[in-house]
Amino acid sequence: MSIRLRIVLLTTALVAVVLTAIGTGVYLTLERSLDQQMNTRLQNVYRGIANDSHVVEVMQTGQRFVVPPRDIDPFASPGLFLQIVDANNRIISQAPITLGSNALVLSHDVISANQDGQPASFNGHINGAPVRIFSGPLMDVTTGRFLGSVQVVESLSPMLHTLSILRLLLLTAAGLGLLFTAVAAHVLAGRSLRPLVRITTTARDIGHQGDLSQRIEPPHSRDEVQQLAETFNDMLDRLEDTFNAERRFVSDASHELRTPLTALRGNAEILLRQIDAGRIDPVDLHEGLGDIRDEAERMGRLVRDLLTLARADVGWRAELSNVHLDQVVADAARVATPLAGGHEFVVEADGETDVVGNPDQLKQLLLILLDNAFTYTPDGGRIVLSVHHVDGEAEIAVRDNGPGIPPEQLTRVFDRFYRGDVARTYGNLGAGLGLAIARWIVDCHRGTIRVESTPGEGTTVFVRLPISREAAQPISVPARREVAAALPRA
Repeated sequence: MSIRLRIVLLTTALVAVVLTAIGTGVYLTLERSLDQQMNTRLQNVYRGIANDSHVVEVMQTGQRFVVPPRDIDPFASPGLFLQIVDANNRIISQAPITLGSNALVLSHDVISANQDGQPASFNGHINGAPVRIFSGPLMDVTTGRFLGSVQVVESLSPMLHTLSILRLLLLTAAGLGLLFTAVAAHVLAGRSLRPLVRITTTARDIGHQGDLSQRIEPPHSRDEVQQLAETFNDMLDRLEDTFNAERRFVSDASHELRTPLTALRGNAEILLRQIDAGRIDPVDLHEGLGDIRDEAERMGRLVRDLLTLARADVGWRAELSNVHLDQVVADAARVATPLAGGHEFVVEADGETDVVGNPDQLKQLLLILLDNAFTYTPDGGRIVLSVHHVDGEAEIAVRDNGPGIPPEQLTRVFDRFYRGDVARTYGNLGAGLGLAIARWIVDCHRGTIRVESTPGEGTTVFVRLPISREAAQPISVPARREVAAALPRA
């Protein structure tokens, strides 16, 4: 059963319950009101007859009996019948006279109630027609003796006819209401579920075509359906990013691994041909094995960088904690010193600085920046690694006086596998992934990274990281000198 049909059935059932409750309440209220009005009317007629009747006493016997009004026809109306009987249940008077021999037959309980001075009301039949009968006693006021009773009768047919018409109206109105409710619920449910149909269609198309670029236009209804459409679009965004990252990783890996694999295969084929020919040149063997080693190391670095970026693409983040940035800088500087070669390497620490981060990733960030500076700065150049407090943040700066980067290339230095003219000029064998990894590390630490460069004068990479909430305690000048002395200087 579809959701649309279930909504229609549940809505119709709910409205049916409500209409039934309302209709039953209206019907019972009107029935009770008409019943009370009839009883009140019969009681009023009875009281009028009882008040207009008088008691006569026979002097010879001392017997007392009731004499009804001479003319009781004014009390009669269509559907209203009167009957007065004495204490022996003999008819004294009837109105209208057409009642004739159709005397009302009272039950023993009613007669007993009247004899005890209590009125009684009950339903009966006259000529097959339903009537309401009110039987009230006529009592001797002086002695309190029962003298007779008055029966006032009114036909129930008008009231039953009115109630029958009301039932018909209520049933007709309920039927039309349920029909309208079902049609309206079907139309409104279709309109409300239309976005769900689009979601289903889009999901089916994506499954068949594999096109994750498709999106759903969320309805501006500010309800759960809009939230579902937006959530589905967000899920498609993440899925598309994940699949694009996977395709990009496969493409990048296949492209970048082609060169070292080709070199490995070429050197291996040369050595195998020499072995097959029965002559092995020690020089060629040494060079070939050296090339294989170098290409294997390069391929290892490339695979490591690709795996790092692949983890970044799927949203992996390292666990962050409070880190002493100055200590991380000192550790990175010691590791980078052997890479300095013929460069002047200077480290400047402004003071103790705590940031929220991951020490391994921050160290990797510094080594990437320093490796680029050493690689693109000619021998004898100066590389400065500094850490300062700037505008409430920790700023890491790596400066060199190398050839610099043209302005048109600054916007692309963080792109994956991008290698500018300087990299090709200096024969750098890197894959162009270092700065892409650096930017990801900075993003993980909620920081910013930017590059400033002037061709012919040098390049500076600035990294800003939020300082930890724990206040950083500045160190004294002698302590700063000790830190500077502890850091390597090439």
